[in-house]
Amino acid sequence: MRPTKKAESGFTYLEVMIAIVILTIGITAQLSALSLSVIRNRSTSERNVARQVASSTIESMFAARDLGSSTGISNWDAINTKDVDPVNGIFEEDWRPVRENPGIDGIHGTADDACTGTGPCTVGTYTNTSQVLRGLDRKIEISDIVEGPNIRVKKRRVVVRVRYFIGQLQTEEELVTIVADLPFYK
Repeated sequence: MRPTKKAESGFTYLEVMIAIVILTIGITAQLSALSLSVIRNRSTSERNVARQVASSTIESMFAARDLGSSTGISNWDAINTKDVDPVNGIFEEDWRPVRENPGIDGIHGTADDACTGTGPCTVGTYTNTSQVLRGLDRKIEISDIVEGPNIRVKKRRVVVRVRYFIGQLQTEEELVTIVADLPFYK
């Protein structure tokens, strides 16, 4: 009597290779999704910081206008950038680093906190040595809203842009408002 051979069962080399390829594709997809989730989370965090910087800039402008200040906004003409109104405008034009402290006037985006570079900002006898927020730049644009011929400008459009980076990608957050000419108190 001859012994009968039992049929061997198992995976062939080809089946194992196909399973490894499918598994690799699945793991790669999961890692990609995880990476995108981390990037999106970082993006949201950076965007919130940029939005808060823009919002704080506008809030400080309204507070100074409403409260009046001898070192800040003491008249309607002060609500302008220095390139538009070099005599009265108090806001710095172009992109400037963002500092933690708004300076002695309490208004973000003016000479005492928006100097170029990372060194201290000195205006008169005051020196702002607060830390520069790394990776953030701010630009304030102010334009008149003309409502008709021969009518004095009573409103200005204020645009605050904040640039920031997500990895190597530079992006911007923008906040826009309108400031009206209200009585100034001293």
